[in-house]
Amino acid sequence: MSNRLKISKESSKKLEYLSKRLGLRRNVVCRLAVGRSLAVKESVESFKPKDSAGFEFNRYTLTGEHDYVFKALVVQHEGRRLSDNEYFSKYFRRHIERGIELLYSEYLKINSPIDFLVGLSSYTMKQ
Repeated sequence: MSNRLKISKESSKKLEYLSKRLGLRRNVVCRLAVGRSLAVKESVESFKPKDSAGFEFNRYTLTGEHDYVFKALVVQHEGRRLSDNEYFSKYFRRHIERGIELLYSEYLKINSPIDFLVGLSSYTMKQ
């Protein structure tokens, strides 16, 4: 079972930016990123991170005691069974990467932490 993952250098820079602007720890922003990515209908299968030269995270730091909930959401989104290793090191990581990209570009348009966080609740799977 994989218990650690590394994100790309580019995503790490965007994650650090969001973390500072929003006043949230990086692991919390990663959880928001996963949620934001899950709101996109398309699979992350074709979303390929550029490298693994960025931040490294412990699985428990990212999913905590709710790892099974995150796995269920990712499996449901993908519409198929995933091995534990596939789920965490491939799909969960890709949801983090795609979600950070989405959050970063959306934040740049709004540039207000409160308006940005309130606006996150408006995303649905219609996109």
